[in-house]
Amino acid sequence: MSVVKSYEELRNSALEAIDKKRPSGKFRAVLGYAICSISVGADNVLCSMQETVKQAQLDNIIIETTGCIGMCCREPLLDIFTPEGKQYTYEYVNEKMARAIIISHSMYNEPIKEWLIKD
Repeated sequence: MSVVKSYEELRNSALEAIDKKRPSGKFRAVLGYAICSISVGADNVLCSMQETVKQAQLDNIIIETTGCIGMCCREPLLDIFTPEGKQYTYEYVNEKMARAIIISHSMYNEPIKEWLIKD
């Protein structure tokens, strides 16, 4: 077996295992959470998202963190994944923005276009 084929099988197996663990039918809020984002307020953003979910009793959204996303100059970055698989990436997120983003997506399935990352 070639190295490439072995790698592809291993990668596919890992992706299948990850997909099985993710609840379907829910939004996912994934906050970049590395040194760069923490230094510009990601801790506060994470707390705001957790409080919002708890206070509004939202059961259709999961909050996750991830490591460095690679765009430190735009941190904190927040990705929202819809149950259908669409991804929205928000830049320069603060606590108030995080609250609005979570509510807008989980309650109304609407992005806040003016805060989305721009090229």
